[in-house]
Amino acid sequence: MTRTHLVLLGAIVLAACAPAPPPPPDVKAITASIEAANKTFLANLQKGDAAAAANNYQDDAIVMMPNTPAWKGKAAITEGLKGFLAEASITGGASTTTDVVVAGDYAIETGTGEWTITPKNGKAMTDKLKYLTTWHKQADGSWKITRDINNSDLPAAPPPK
Repeated sequence: MTRTHLVLLGAIVLAACAPAPPPPPDVKAITASIEAANKTFLANLQKGDAAAAANNYQDDAIVMMPNTPAWKGKAAITEGLKGFLAEASITGGASTTTDVVVAGDYAIETGTGEWTITPKNGKAMTDKLKYLTTWHKQADGSWKITRDINNSDLPAAPPPK
């Protein structure tokens, strides 16, 4: 056998021993899991349960809500949601996942939503919004939010006079 043959044989043996590539992610199943988590999140907000709603987030998550500094960490997210729910209640509403891109243990969700917010001392208003959320697969196979940002489609309120 020539040296070239030995090199080729070695390459073939190494290629045969290489592990098979991982199967492609099941984007439909991941999307279904995310949509179910979104429904639970909204149901918990409608019940006024900030702690249960915050369970959608992993411990080091960051939430960027409009008109407020970012909430960094699950404790800050829980407190931010408590503050929001102390000022207003949420009725009705739904979110629609429009796209999910999966990269390893991360899924990036783009979506839209609509909900009715009723301030404690005000009248109800329906808000339409869009969001971008990054989910991280947990050791138990569930998905939790690691980064979350949203903003309203409604025009900005005029500045106070």
